[in-house]
Amino acid sequence: MPAFKRVLLKLSGEWFSGVNEKGFDKSTFEKVVETVKDTSETQLAIVLGGGNIFRGKELNILNIDQVSADYIGMLSTIMNGIALSNFLQNQGCENSLFSSFAIGNFVKAYSAEEAKKSLNQRKTVLLVGGLGNPLFTTDSTASVRAVELNADIMLKATNVDGVFSKDPKINPSAEKYDTLSFDEAINKNLKVMDQTSLCFCRDSGLNVRVFDADKENALISAIKGNEIGTLVHN
Repeated sequence: MPAFKRVLLKLSGEWFSGVNEKGFDKSTFEKVVETVKDTSETQLAIVLGGGNIFRGKELNILNIDQVSADYIGMLSTIMNGIALSNFLQNQGCENSLFSSFAIGNFVKAYSAEEAKKSLNQRKTVLLVGGLGNPLFTTDSTASVRAVELNADIMLKATNVDGVFSKDPKINPSAEKYDTLSFDEAINKNLKVMDQTSLCFCRDSGLNVRVFDADKENALISAIKGNEIGTLVHN
């Protein structure tokens, strides 16, 4: 029996670009396929970021306001969703793509009921378009969708091996936490995810595991309930 019946996985857009500065890296898409096939007993929903296509700071030079920048970011996540959905389908992985707002006749608007139905049918659910509102991060999207879909845990794949007392890339002596309470993360202002998401997960009783997506078999290991990275809990 799998450790979790249903999992919400948050993947950053930057991760999809792999060794490239922007765009897509085939190896990251192949990792998702391998993960989906290896964890087929677990119902998996994935929230996608869009940083491999667009980063908000790029519009600063044009004085584009935050709201407009956020809408552009939402569209970037949808582009990632279309690409990943097609790639998964071509590799024999059934999936359903949902956006917070419908795009033409080829990306359906998100519905918790429809997403749950797809999960129960053993389809991977891809969630894009953020929450459909500006000024909210994809971490917020992941935490809200995880609660809506009754996920057993939220997994946040990053480029560092968990949560540290300081940035480990700048401070080699930074302490890594194996486990961490939400209150401690909030009070110490640790960069787990934004404070709104932390408070929401805490108040909803949703545990979060933060881990390095690039470690060997990390996605599979996290979904199977292995103790990697850092577990953030009440």
